[in-house]
Amino acid sequence: MRDCPEPFSRAIMDEVVPAYYIALKIIFTRVEDPENHLTAFNAQMIVSGGLDAIRCKMFISTSIGTTLQWFNGLPDEHITSFA
Repeated sequence: MRDCPEPFSRAIMDEVVPAYYIALKIIFTRVEDPENHLTAFNAQMIVSGGLDAIRCKMFISTSIGTTLQWFNGLPDEHITSFA
């Protein structure tokens, strides 16, 4: 594993998450239905009005364990949008 993985594109990394954004209260542990997790995440982002890059950064903060390990194993700058 790399010392400092950077799966997000430079454009996503350069977008600053505003200080008023609150840490999301949902965590994906692979026990939940992934579709339900995504629906809950999208609902929270609608309230916040998150831009695409912010959605990317906030979404990964809902992951732990093997999901986070998978993310960290992606090639550098692999993710260019939330879609």
